[in-house]
Amino acid sequence: MAPPRAWVLRPMVTQREGESTVGVHERFFAGPGQVLNAQYAVGLWAASPVLSYPLVWRLLLPPEWLQDDVRRVRASIPDGFTPETPVECAVGAYLGLPADLRGRLPVVMDVCGIDTAVAVHRLRAARLPFLVRAYRGLHLTAADPDLPGYGASPLPMYQILAAARAPRRPVAARGPDRRIPDVRPEAGAAPPAPLPGGEEPPRGLVAAVRVRSPHHPVRPGGRDGHHDPYDLLLFRTRTDTRHRPDEVWLTNMLDADPATLLSLTALPHRVDDTFERVTGCLGMRDFTGRSYGGWNRHATLASAAHAVALHSHGPADLPFGRTCAAEPGHLSASGV
Repeated sequence: MAPPRAWVLRPMVTQREGESTVGVHERFFAGPGQVLNAQYAVGLWAASPVLSYPLVWRLLLPPEWLQDDVRRVRASIPDGFTPETPVECAVGAYLGLPADLRGRLPVVMDVCGIDTAVAVHRLRAARLPFLVRAYRGLHLTAADPDLPGYGASPLPMYQILAAARAPRRPVAARGPDRRIPDVRPEAGAAPPAPLPGGEEPPRGLVAAVRVRSPHHPVRPGGRDGHHDPYDLLLFRTRTDTRHRPDEVWLTNMLDADPATLLSLTALPHRVDDTFERVTGCLGMRDFTGRSYGGWNRHATLASAAHAVALHSHGPADLPFGRTCAAEPGHLSASGV
């Protein structure tokens, strides 16, 4: 298998009927903008531009499952489990890696609806290189002395990006993606045709600026050419298609090459495509039992089957179709 470029954290949401399936609960999901009765899990993927495969799955157990003795005993949930937030579930999935694998690769977290500031704090506390996709509602402090509002009160991230200057020259992602001279579409231009074979559309950097979390205010002072340990890079990407919105990311990899960052932000889309083409077809979302241990065994077997399928056929010659249609009541890989 191709060596991974990053550990990618993506949620898996599976709608269910009733309340008997382990972990099922009602939760508001920002993507569809509604409350769903579903299982919520996070997968940790070893991802590269060529192929991706899941290594760890973690099922989120909400308070109604852990504080109900009857449910807990029926599902054989081990002692010591406590309720988790989606951020804690995602970080827990990463910590499920063997210790000798942690810290070797950057963590790329794309989980809609989480508290981005908390996610950044948890990953930074673990001393990991990371990229976290940021969604609306996040407020940050500008840490770039050349930016209007430097050192002022926290501002919405989109306001900071609007004030930031675009890169002097367009940057395209590295890897098998085709390079493009400029990712900003001209007015009235027709959308480009889909890329063959499910390739990721080329993407470019629209704007980038140094920022801080509101928990670590900027202290204006002279420029010494060094980064403060609390500085982050906020950047915005755009793909060569009108069918995918711009994305905003936060990273502590301040000295990374822009093309490397762009390549890493494309990996969650690779993971989603692989899930729909392989993992979902192999029944990853099909477990409807009541046992917590049973769910984990099912996830392990589905992941092993995924690895066998890739090893036997290769990513371009899988025995499944382009995508495997989800059964009624199931969502996509991300689900949010």
